[in-house]
Amino acid sequence: MSWSRPWWGKDKTIVRAGYGVSYQGAATYIAVDGAVGNLPGLNLFVEQTTNNYLGLSNFSLPVPASTTKPLEPIPLTDRQQTIQGYEDKRVNPYVQNWNLEIQRELAKNLTFEARYVGSKATKLWAPFPLNDVNVFENGILNAYNITRAGGDALLFDQMLRGRDLGLGIVNGTTVTGSASLRNNSLFRAFIANGDVGQFANLLNTSPTATGQAGGLVRNGGFAENFIVVNPQFQSVTLNGNSPNSTYHSMQLQVTKRLSQGFTNQTSYTWSRAIGLAGTGDTNPDRTASYRNPRNIALDKGLLSFHRTHAIRSNGTWQLPFGPNQKFLGNVPGLVQRLVERWQLGGIMSWNSGAPLDINGSTSSINATTSIMTPNLVGNFPKNIRKVTKLANGVTYFDGLQVVTDPTRANVSSLQGLQGAFSNRVIVDSQGRILLANPAPGEVGSLGLKWIEGPARLNLDMNLVKRVRLTETKEFELRIDAINILNKPIFTGFGNNNANLDINSLNFGRITGAIGSRAFTLNARVNF
Repeated sequence: MSWSRPWWGKDKTIVRAGYGVSYQGAATYIAVDGAVGNLPGLNLFVEQTTNNYLGLSNFSLPVPASTTKPLEPIPLTDRQQTIQGYEDKRVNPYVQNWNLEIQRELAKNLTFEARYVGSKATKLWAPFPLNDVNVFENGILNAYNITRAGGDALLFDQMLRGRDLGLGIVNGTTVTGSASLRNNSLFRAFIANGDVGQFANLLNTSPTATGQAGGLVRNGGFAENFIVVNPQFQSVTLNGNSPNSTYHSMQLQVTKRLSQGFTNQTSYTWSRAIGLAGTGDTNPDRTASYRNPRNIALDKGLLSFHRTHAIRSNGTWQLPFGPNQKFLGNVPGLVQRLVERWQLGGIMSWNSGAPLDINGSTSSINATTSIMTPNLVGNFPKNIRKVTKLANGVTYFDGLQVVTDPTRANVSSLQGLQGAFSNRVIVDSQGRILLANPAPGEVGSLGLKWIEGPARLNLDMNLVKRVRLTETKEFELRIDAINILNKPIFTGFGNNNANLDINSLNFGRITGAIGSRAFTLNARVNF
């Protein structure tokens, strides 16, 4: 809708509005290979290898049949298979878009536009894990904490009785289950660093001391699904329409149409994009479904493509030299040819940084690391970040330090457990703790997408000289300067990088950058 209003002059103010809805097409279902992996009976193939050339003359028929029986049940000792399923009422996602704009003519060839632009995506596709470890109702978390503090948990005595994990046969007295786990190289680091999720997953899948995956759980007489619901699978994913997302923005634009050799368009956008945040926002279970498996809506955050501020400007200016121009209009003909028809152009863009997750890479409630935010312990403001040059590199959090987590003192030294501790905390210049790892069984309190990464500024310029050769031909010389300010684009920084993990000594370090100033010279004849 476009509506000319007689405010402060006829046809000088235009009101526009629009609405649209679009669907993403038919609900797609992943092909069998992607959905069921190598499940017996559902994905059958036969390989025949030879060192010689294989052709119809020496190829034996029939091809030997697979030894796998169709739809053969997966043994409970497998514990490596993956499978995906789909909600019965999975539907097509759809996106609604709407906008409202006022355009005002400020002067001849000069207009100003103010817009509100919004959108809402509904019933988006997203995976949801159904087979993560349980450490709460089955008592594993409590037994884990006892073991970590140097005690002996009866649960682990029962689970490991009669088995030797390297310290001797567990009998519950002279050799306990907890001591055996602290001593074992597979379990030691998980216990020391609070990784109860990975610890439980290893109990559920490791063939240690039994020769069978899940043998430790089975040895204690516990149910096969004592730790996960579907023990024969490593992961079970349900694909459905869980998340929604929204985008709201204010957009301002000034347009100077070409006159007196000058044209320019400059715009500013202030926006916010919110949804189920994840890796590229196409796999949101990285955060939501692990951090909060019971209520996916609570894990909304800024989306990866969100930028709070964006400024764009482009324009050209024909320099006022030569005939019929302000300067050098009456000089000799040769000089006129040299100074006339020069044009300067440029394109500038500036964006706020991408929203980033700070990670505490512990598996405090689940079997996956790098999906947990740390606890916000002290004053860690969002405006703390700034690209700062150091003697040995570049940092984004000047003044912050990475030190050993003081909770190391609460980890037992028995069986060398404390020596496997590697967790760290972030402190300010006065040594006050700002960020720390969540305790086993806890979710980190720092919000998702807490900070913005480095802003990005780019300016490209060009200078063009045109010389008329004949009535229909002209010579053009053009110089393009790409990234004329020589501003870097930082690449060694962002989500999934160690420099946003509080347990990394490289926390806050920017380890890579691209972008350099470049000049291109072009010459051509137009006819």
